[in-house]
Amino acid sequence: MPEDSPKKSMPVSWFPDNLLESEMSLIPLRILIAEDDPSTQLIIERALEADGYKIQIANNGSEAWDYLNDEVEPPELAILDWMMPGIDGIELCRRIKDRKNPFVYVILLTAKTESDDIIEGLEAGAHEFLAKPFNFNVLRARVASGARIVRLEKALKLKNSILQDYIDKLERESMG
Repeated sequence: MPEDSPKKSMPVSWFPDNLLESEMSLIPLRILIAEDDPSTQLIIERALEADGYKIQIANNGSEAWDYLNDEVEPPELAILDWMMPGIDGIELCRRIKDRKNPFVYVILLTAKTESDDIIEGLEAGAHEFLAKPFNFNVLRARVASGARIVRLEKALKLKNSILQDYIDKLERESMG
């Protein structure tokens, strides 16, 4: 490029190091709890609400699928019981995985603990697998880890969109 040509570069301010991630951490994450046992449901709900998450409750797999398809406020993280009436947790994992977007981080809860069960759950699309009975501090830690991944995924999607807009702008400028 000749020295007198203006350089076309992306402003550095478009990508402040952790600004997007830190701003996103201020927005409460929407978490779906799909659990047919009311007492387990309530304990999980209270613990996660105390941590600042926005909770959605489904009593069975069919209700969970409705929440997951909500176009206005779909959950960003789902805690799914493996064995539920209607659609089970494994089938929900498969459906979430098959549709690709929007990204939903999935924690699968189950009394199943065999290696084959864990493999089946993870292959179906779960990101985490937690055997019942579980320690609530472990669940909270796994939710926090999942929340970080969800926020990074959202920040990456936003950055990719900004980059694509910039590429489109450069292409328009080069054509005209």
